[in-house]
Amino acid sequence: MVMHLIISVLFAITVLLAFMEDRLKETHKLIILAMYAIVMVTLATVKDIEHTADAENYVLMFYNNDDPLVEIATEPTYIHLSRIVLACGGTIAVMFFIYAIIAIPTKLKTLSKLTPYVFTALTIYIPVYFELHDMVQIRVAAAAAFLLASLIPLAKKQYLQATLLMTGGIMFHYSAASFLPFLFIGNRKLNQSLRIALAIAVPACFVLYLMKKDMFSLIPASLTEGKLDFYQQSSERGAWGELTILYKNVYFLVKCAMLYLCLYFYDYIVKRQPLAPLLINLFASSILFLMLMSTIPVVASRISDLYGIVDCIVFTFCLYVIKPLPLAKAGIAAIGFYMLIYNMIAAEYFT
Repeated sequence: MVMHLIISVLFAITVLLAFMEDRLKETHKLIILAMYAIVMVTLATVKDIEHTADAENYVLMFYNNDDPLVEIATEPTYIHLSRIVLACGGTIAVMFFIYAIIAIPTKLKTLSKLTPYVFTALTIYIPVYFELHDMVQIRVAAAAAFLLASLIPLAKKQYLQATLLMTGGIMFHYSAASFLPFLFIGNRKLNQSLRIALAIAVPACFVLYLMKKDMFSLIPASLTEGKLDFYQQSSERGAWGELTILYKNVYFLVKCAMLYLCLYFYDYIVKRQPLAPLLINLFASSILFLMLMSTIPVVASRISDLYGIVDCIVFTFCLYVIKPLPLAKAGIAAIGFYMLIYNMIAAEYFT
């Protein structure tokens, strides 16, 4: 309850700043973001283990890092960091701090580079991905930070730097390997045919979702053995649970509507945001993978949420096409507010 209250206050402040950010100087924005980083890292470090989803699983992995099942299912970074922290007499809070100090400042800094509307972006990021990643799925949070940071060099065709950052993400969570295909796609613009194909792909994949058909029939069982067993046994309820029925998932439906908005105003958005092609591709992939991998909710949600780290930036594209500007910002804030309330009631991140 206390965590919900603190995050609610942080969200309320963010909404106020979102309406003021056009009048804020860049230096003031950076100072405020630095203060945000301090608060958010602190929250992620001192969270109540007993009342935060997945925290007890991380404790078990921390103290049982020599268990064969844990070693198979967990990235070497977590295993080795656990051993180092334990050897130095540290506790699980030290691990939470290490992951938070890697993930949160990196993401805030990158967001400030990717959009001039950073506080508007945070009205989505805080109630969705700060709660889901930084507070709960700390390994994914660190991986997502590296992947987000890789987008700028990738768009500039600095492939070595982008590859190194993606590799860093993979070291923190194996699911980050799903970003590698974007090394070949890059920031290429979508022609009209591809935009039409994407528009058709959403309802087509939804039909497959309803038929309970997905991509796992194409993946050899040997590649998923052990990893999926561990996820199913650990039952990360706050992060996973049963896959939400997508046609009742308001946030998913809003994302679909946002994708169609981006495709319709594509040329205009690209003029305002040079990285829009890459961001829209990732945004669309987040939607499609949630449907195409739905028979194994753990993997579907993990990859969809990893791609979804760009959600908060893509939602700011509304500010380019919807006028007046305050109306667009109010709409984005309303979506963030909905997710804030939803997470308090249904997500069970903090009990």
